[in-house]
Amino acid sequence: MKVLMFQPRFAPLVESGTKTQTIRPVRRRPIVAGDDLSLRAWTGLPYRSPQRVLREARCVAVRPVTIDRLTIELGGFRLAPDLMRAFALADGFADLGDLVAWFGAIHGLPFSGVMIAWRTT
Repeated sequence: MKVLMFQPRFAPLVESGTKTQTIRPVRRRPIVAGDDLSLRAWTGLPYRSPQRVLREARCVAVRPVTIDRLTIELGGFRLAPDLMRAFALADGFADLGDLVAWFGAIHGLPFSGVMIAWRTT
């Protein structure tokens, strides 16, 4: 079972099922469709507190993603504006601006990585 950790901001959204995907840098040991996932958050300080399981799920898709200020490419295709908004909501952001601002601050833009989508088992 592969573990994905979530920041406190995203934990309630994962737990409630509102957040159904995550965008991450490419992993050394990639997650692939069909992998069982344990979605977790720290109960306190990272690495100094126990982990809490938010839910268990099965990976249903992994796609390359690139995020820039005005565009999102998913699996090599540029998303239309309405799909970019839906993509941001599925990832737990309030809107597209929130997603772009967060990735710009945390990873820098343009960001290239993978989108990992899951379904609860």
